Amino acid sequence: MGKHETGYARVARDLYPTRERWVTEALLAHVDLSGRSVWEPAAGHGDMADVLKASGADVFCSDVVEHGYTLDAVCDFTLTKPGRWFGSIVTNPPGGVRNSLAEQFVETGLRSLAAGQVLALLLPADFDSAASRRQWFADCPQFKAKIVLTKRITWFVRADGRRAAPKENHAWFVWERTALRVRAPPIILYAPTPAAAGELPWLTSCISTKPASTTRISADLPSSSNSP
Repeated sequence: MGKHETGYARVARDLYPTRERWVTEALLAHVDLSGRSVWEPAAGHGDMADVLKASGADVFCSDVVEHGYTLDAVCDFTLTKPGRWFGSIVTNPPGGVRNSLAEQFVETGLRSLAAGQVLALLLPADFDSAASRRQWFADCPQFKAKIVLTKRITWFVRADGRRAAPKENHAWFVWERTALRVRAPPIILYAPTPAAAGELPWLTSCISTKPASTTRISADLPSSSNSP
């Protein structure tokens, strides 16, 4: 089953938890977030946040409503004002009708992205195919990489006991704001892979072939229920 199949009612607020650890680990195989401040703005049940924390990231969790996971703030990410966050942003954004809400997450994330930081969004694999989204991909200097998932995500736990048969392909889309005036072309990566540790490319502050240092980036968000 896919989360956007017409035969099934959409889940309220597009709450499709990223239950499988490998999905977040696929991002971490290519992007070193250890020691960084990371905002998870659609934390949901905390599945992705927990994997990020286990990797050594300092994670700030928020969502528009509480779903039983301890949040640092209850707020609408799409209302974030520029300059209020100085870390990286990683999430599985809600899609909305025709992925209109996911588009708002891209816009807000890029508007909020500080120098040297990463925006990583889990989206349908063909999200970058629409001509109307060219501004965030082909025409966007901050777009750095697409990490294609070589497995399909299981969004639903079947109640009939049958084996899940996911139908949709997904990818991590990664943007990074650097001080370089010369734009490097985006790269395509794949995960998960059986490659040995140390043979995977890493995406850090500017593309590198080895992990970057784990300098901690300070957060500048209120822990209240007000929007950032």
